Amino acid sequence: MADAKQTMKMPELLVYARMFVVGLVGAEVGRAAYYLGTAFAPVMAHLEVWATGSVVLAGLAICVAYAANRGALTAAAQMGRSVRLDLLMAVCLGAWSNELTLPWLSKFHAALKAANPHWAPLALLLFATVLLSPLVQRHWPRGRQTASQLQFLVDEEIGRETDDLLSNEAQAKSFAETVLASGAHAGLVFGVDGPWGVGKTSFINLAERYWEQAADKVIVCRFEPLRYASEPDLADRLIRDLSAAIQSQVFAPEFRPTASRYSRLIKGKADVSFLGFKLSLEPSQETVDELLDDIDEVLRRIGRRVIVVIDDLDRLDAKTVNNVLFATRRTFKLSQATYVLCYDTEVLAGGKEEGSRAREFLEKFVTVKLSLFVDSSSIRNFLQRDWEKSESQLGSVPSDTMLKLGAVLNELAEILSGDLAAKYLPLLGDLRKVKRFINAMLLMQIEKTNLGRTDFNKRDLINLMLLHLNYPGLFRRIYAEETEGRSGTFSIRRKYDEPDFKNAESFAEVKEEHPGSARFLLEQLFDVEVLELGDGRNIEESVLRSRACFNKGDTRNLEGFLKLIVRFATPEPQETFVLYQTAVDRVRNGRSIASVLAEADFALERAETAHDQFWRVLVNQAHDFTSPTAEDAIETLVEYLPRYSSFDNDDRGLRPRSIYSLLRLLDRAGWGRTAGRRRVNSPENVIEIAWRIFGEHAFVGRGLLERLASPDRGVLGWNDLMLFRLQCSADRGGQLYNLHTALIVHQDMSAPRSGLVSQLALMGMRTLSQQVFAHFKRTYIESGRNFFAEAREVSVGAFLGQAFVHLHEQASLDPASEQGDTTVARRVTAARSSAASFVINQLSNSQPPNGSGVGCGYYDESGAKDGGGISMLMNEYVFGFCFNPAVDVNNALLFIDHCLAHLSSPFHTGRDEEGYVATKSGIPGGLDPKAMGRYWLTHGDHLRALALKDSGRCVFMPSYTAFYRDDLDTVFAVLDELAEEATPNPAE
Repeated sequence: MADAKQTMKMPELLVYARMFVVGLVGAEVGRAAYYLGTAFAPVMAHLEVWATGSVVLAGLAICVAYAANRGALTAAAQMGRSVRLDLLMAVCLGAWSNELTLPWLSKFHAALKAANPHWAPLALLLFATVLLSPLVQRHWPRGRQTASQLQFLVDEEIGRETDDLLSNEAQAKSFAETVLASGAHAGLVFGVDGPWGVGKTSFINLAERYWEQAADKVIVCRFEPLRYASEPDLADRLIRDLSAAIQSQVFAPEFRPTASRYSRLIKGKADVSFLGFKLSLEPSQETVDELLDDIDEVLRRIGRRVIVVIDDLDRLDAKTVNNVLFATRRTFKLSQATYVLCYDTEVLAGGKEEGSRAREFLEKFVTVKLSLFVDSSSIRNFLQRDWEKSESQLGSVPSDTMLKLGAVLNELAEILSGDLAAKYLPLLGDLRKVKRFINAMLLMQIEKTNLGRTDFNKRDLINLMLLHLNYPGLFRRIYAEETEGRSGTFSIRRKYDEPDFKNAESFAEVKEEHPGSARFLLEQLFDVEVLELGDGRNIEESVLRSRACFNKGDTRNLEGFLKLIVRFATPEPQETFVLYQTAVDRVRNGRSIASVLAEADFALERAETAHDQFWRVLVNQAHDFTSPTAEDAIETLVEYLPRYSSFDNDDRGLRPRSIYSLLRLLDRAGWGRTAGRRRVNSPENVIEIAWRIFGEHAFVGRGLLERLASPDRGVLGWNDLMLFRLQCSADRGGQLYNLHTALIVHQDMSAPRSGLVSQLALMGMRTLSQQVFAHFKRTYIESGRNFFAEAREVSVGAFLGQAFVHLHEQASLDPASEQGDTTVARRVTAARSSAASFVINQLSNSQPPNGSGVGCGYYDESGAKDGGGISMLMNEYVFGFCFNPAVDVNNALLFIDHCLAHLSSPFHTGRDEEGYVATKSGIPGGLDPKAMGRYWLTHGDHLRALALKDSGRCVFMPSYTAFYRDDLDTVFAVLDELAEEATPNPAE
């Protein structure tokens, strides 16, 4: 009898009663509709048959469409597949019973028959409106959403095999088949163990795709306790979800009351209030096991197994986890149910004390465990190529945007395939972390920044972003200490007297405070031992300008990284080293320098900085240039000199600085070049530098001396030439060994090329000085041109250069109208005086090599006696022609201006006077003091009278302004002394 009781369950009377009522009510509704329609039929008698049929068909169409959208067709198919003839019989009996209830409803039916006929269309229209409203709302076309400007990768689990980026499909299929083949065993629990982000939910989705293929045998119930963590009774929620999952797949109306009884049994007593009276309802006396038997009977009767998947178990607190496991264990009696739990053991184990007990509990609870792992190769493949085929699932970052992030993504892939991959896996070990990283880049709008045109080292950028995402407190400290011009704990430094870089003393303490991955990132970014920078004096500029560890002086790289991450600020291309390195690489590969400098990034109208940096980088790397490239560099630099400014705010202008760049180009690349290999720097090869300078052999007609001081370049061309000549002097220590050798062997192939620097300078500068003077003599002395007068006429634009002309087009050119000493007009006037003084000084002074360069006047016009012949000729030209008032009355003022332009600073004179003063060693300005004394003896009286007439005149110099009325008395006193010294002593 006991066995019979266990196998024979009492019928679910409520289920049959419900079906019976459905038949009864359905028949009554049909009867009422018939009565109303019959009453309304005479009204529609005059209508055509097609009109009446159209109304009927429209009503039917609305009913069918509504039923289809509500899933009625699927439910009908489920009912049909269930072959529940007993329930169909109950519905039919309910419909038959409607005939038996006619006497009870006779008054209601009589009222329907006697009702106004228009109740029928009213009821029909109301019914149609009720059904049409949700249909219209569902299918009404919606406006297209405006595409968002920022699109991010969403962290959604995958649901299709085509979206499988981690190669889990085969493992998921094997797992799904194992679950199916395991059969139905009470309390069979499969565990899917893996860390957060490994893709446990996606793995179950793939498995479910295979379970769906056996839908006639299996029902999958996905229970997500995280959604119901705040509810007090998770067991009740589990039963509800289980019931809903079963009812969505099969027609089993008796299951709901069975499940409801189980739910009420677990809940226990319930209180109900009615009219102020509280009633306590106790559950029936049946046990939980009996109810579970009822549920199991229903599952066996419908011939299905249930796979209950409980996901995100490791995201719940300990108490909620226990509640979920308890609710699950209460249902272990269900022989038709198999359970799959998804969790991370390390998270559930949690605390150190309870960790071992939690592990043991899981081992007892979980029957079969599967552990999921992510291979770094899978993530690497995603970063390199798989994102292209997964765009539709990943949400919506367009392919062109991902391509623009390719530089960083490829660097990430390299990291995950390198020796340090294991160190990075806690930070980038799953797709969730990778998507988070990519979203951070999208938020920074890096796709709008061409990282290939910035100096940012990509690996340093990745490491800093990982610090920002995972250790925000540490990142904030770095930001506070290393921005706004500060250099703190993290940037490395090097003392002038030490070759190697060092970390700050407090950096070791910071590493100790941040173990694990944080310490690893700090070491990769800032630890000098890990970075292996080598000798700081020989570090490559590309490294110095790109690594995040440098943050002092002009190389504030770390601050640039931080501003990019926090402020989304990227440097202008002209501020980056890579712009110039890329340009030099293109030149090395055959691109003409003129075409490179014609690009927008190098537009001179914006600033000279880009040209300055380009030439600096090019000259530094010119040692491996081929002959065509070297030739192009030298020719282009000479051509561009007049376009550059002769002065700048903080330093000499680009034009004079480019002269030294030209010398370095000659020294490094202006000799012995072929289309391929470089020749050795023997005298026979380096002499080519001298040929270039003097315009000999293959360079006839293209000599640098004549080109630098060509007629169209005027006074400033001579300023360039004299600066070029001066820097060729070996005693100035210019590190131009090949050029010095070329000048020596050009004069005498057998001359020594080593020894005293002074002797080498004298030998090397002789021919150069003689040819320079010869060119000046032809241009000015023999032509009767006054160099000082022409210097006063040099245009403002010639000094400013192409870059600055447009900035000062509206500036006043009258110095007297300006009050400040820094105005353009004052500076140009001072530059005119300085240019004239410098050229004449270099040509006329006869000082030997003493570290400041050999004066041109030290040599004779020809020969090797070095008797100062050039100096005497220059003094004759200056005092006999340029300053001679007999030639031009204005020449006297040129002499006075020359004297006022050579006042000496009290710092050098040792005097107590304030301001600049005249001295016997200063006012000659490289000219012969005796020749100046003789000139003053001849013209002094005339000049004194002329100066009194122009007492308001002044001379602007870069360091001071001299006024005729204030400074000429001391100047005249010094000239009187020079005149006295120049007068022959009668006693002699």
